[in-house]
Amino acid sequence: MPERAFRYLIRPARLRSVLVAAGLLLFAPPAAEARKLTDVFHDELAGLELEPIGDALADTVASTYPVASASASVAYVYNPRLEIFERQTRVLGPIIGERAETIGAGEMDVTATYSYVHPITINGQDLSDLMNVTTVGGRVIAFPVPGGVMLANGAFTNFLPVQVFADLDVEANIITPGVTYGLTPNLDVNITLPLIQTSLDVTATDTVPDPRLPQFALKPGDPNARTRTQRFSESAFGIGDVLFRLKYVFARGEPVDLAAGLGLSLPSGDPENLQGTGDTLLTPSLILSRVFADRFEPLLNLGVAINANNVDRSVFLWAVGGTAQIIGPLTGALVFLGRNELSAQTDTIEAPFFFQIERNDIYDVAIGFRYLFLEKFILSANVLVPLNDDGLRAAAVPTAQLEYLFSVPR
Repeated sequence: MPERAFRYLIRPARLRSVLVAAGLLLFAPPAAEARKLTDVFHDELAGLELEPIGDALADTVASTYPVASASASVAYVYNPRLEIFERQTRVLGPIIGERAETIGAGEMDVTATYSYVHPITINGQDLSDLMNVTTVGGRVIAFPVPGGVMLANGAFTNFLPVQVFADLDVEANIITPGVTYGLTPNLDVNITLPLIQTSLDVTATDTVPDPRLPQFALKPGDPNARTRTQRFSESAFGIGDVLFRLKYVFARGEPVDLAAGLGLSLPSGDPENLQGTGDTLLTPSLILSRVFADRFEPLLNLGVAINANNVDRSVFLWAVGGTAQIIGPLTGALVFLGRNELSAQTDTIEAPFFFQIERNDIYDVAIGFRYLFLEKFILSANVLVPLNDDGLRAAAVPTAQLEYLFSVPR
C-alpha cells in the first residue's frame, strides 16, 4: 500500500502528546499538587484537541445550572381597593423563573438551595461512549511509527491509525445561599453565591491499528498492535460566579404586573475547575405576572445575558409558565425555559476528533412544588427536564430549597 495513499493528521513534533492522548504513554507522571480539572484535557489528553470541552463543561455547570428565583415565595401584593400592600401566601412564587411581585419593604428572605448537575450527552452524543472519527478533513487520524512497519498485506507504512473510546464523566454538587431584601415596596435586591464541588473522570481506551481500517492490519504478533486503557480523575471545591440581582416593579394592576430585572454575574468562580465561566454577564430582563382568584399566577420572563467579555457570545433567555395553589399551603409550578445562544459559547475545536462545539438552542421544563409551614418557612423541590438534545445536557437536574422569611427592624 503506497504511503502517499494516506495523509496522517498528526505531525511528528506532536508524537508525544498524541501517544499520551491515545493512552499509549505507559509512564504518565503522577498528578501534581493543585492540579485543575481541565489539566486532564491539556495534559493526559493533549493532542485529541479536547481542550475546548473543558470550557464547555465549565459554561454548563456555571451558566446553565438552575438558578433559583430571586423572588421570595411570599410577596406583598398591592390591593387597589384598599390602597395598601397585603401579604399574599396562597400562591407561592416560582422556584425557577421570576414573578413581578416584590417581597415587601423591610422584609428579608434567606434561602439555601441544592442542585445536582450531571451532564451525560453533548448534542445527543453519549459522553460515556465517545468514539473518534477515522478521518478529519480527509486526513487519517494516526500517529507516526519511527522506522516504519510492514503491514499484513505486504505494504510498508510509517504511520498507524488509532481508534479511541473516551468516557467523560463530570458531576457538580451545588449549594447556593441567597438573600433577598426589600429596599422599598417596589424594589428588591438579591445576592447569591454558589458553592460548587466538581469532579471529572476520564477513561480513554485506544486500539492500534484502528480496526475500522482493515487495510492497516498488522501481522500476527507485531508489537505495534495494542489495546490499552487509562483513567484520569480530579475533583475540586470552590465558589462559583457571584450573582447580584435587582427587581423593580413599575406597573401594578390590569392586565398584568410589570417589573424590570437586572442581574450582574461576576467571574469569581474558577473555569479551570468547572466552577465559573470566566466572563462578566449583565442580564436585563422584563418580568410579567398576575395573580388570578388568589390561586393561579402565570408569568413571562424575557431577558438577554450580555457577555461583557465577548458580546457575540450573549444569550437570549426566556421563561413562560406559572404557579397554582394545589391544596392549602402546597403550590405547584410549571415553567418552560429557553436559552438561545447568539453564537457558540466556547472556541470551536480545530480538529474535532469526537465532536464539535456548536451554537445551541436549549429548552427545558421546570416542574416543582413549594410547601409553606410554620408561617415563615418554605420547603421546595424541583426537577429540570431537558426538552431537546442541544449542548451538554443532564437527564434531569434535581433541586431542593429551604427558605425563611422575616422582617428586619427598621
